[in-house]
Amino acid sequence: MESIPTVAVDGAQLVCHRIGGGRPLLVLNGFGATSADWDPSFIDRLASSNELILLNNRGIGGSTDDGQPFDIAKLADDAAHVIEALGFEHVSLLGWSMGGFIAQAFALNYANRVDKLVLLSTDPGGIEADLASSDVWSKLIDTAGTPNEQARRLLFLVFPNDVAESFYQQFGDMVAAARTITS
Repeated sequence: MESIPTVAVDGAQLVCHRIGGGRPLLVLNGFGATSADWDPSFIDRLASSNELILLNNRGIGGSTDDGQPFDIAKLADDAAHVIEALGFEHVSLLGWSMGGFIAQAFALNYANRVDKLVLLSTDPGGIEADLASSDVWSKLIDTAGTPNEQARRLLFLVFPNDVAESFYQQFGDMVAAARTITS
């Protein structure tokens, strides 16, 4: 059985894959997503000129947690501890969705460790943020049904129907596999 690379951080074991070469780029996932959820061609392209550090947040995708509540600031602290444990002084950050929240918190709290900040499909939070309704939130965290049913529900929640159907046909099995890991 293949060993999964982890980094011990404050009561957790965080899954952390490193690929590519060049400038270090910490890749932070969206809510409930794992490093397996990124499009492989996107990751391959980034890895052609960067050393990617693909981090699974605590409690997701094989990463453990300590059973205590945590927030975005804690996830940013986790990321900083991972970077330190891996021996990097500075990194660029790429954050998608909730990963963008984490990246922004990291940049605020560890500004001296950040080279560049890349934000994808995210917002700055705070009182001006357009928060998900309780109905949308409940659908995001719904783990009922098979992994494929969960994947289909998730894709149709975050994309227009025609795009969601296309994505489900192309990536549904990959999203379902990631949902299996996160359950």
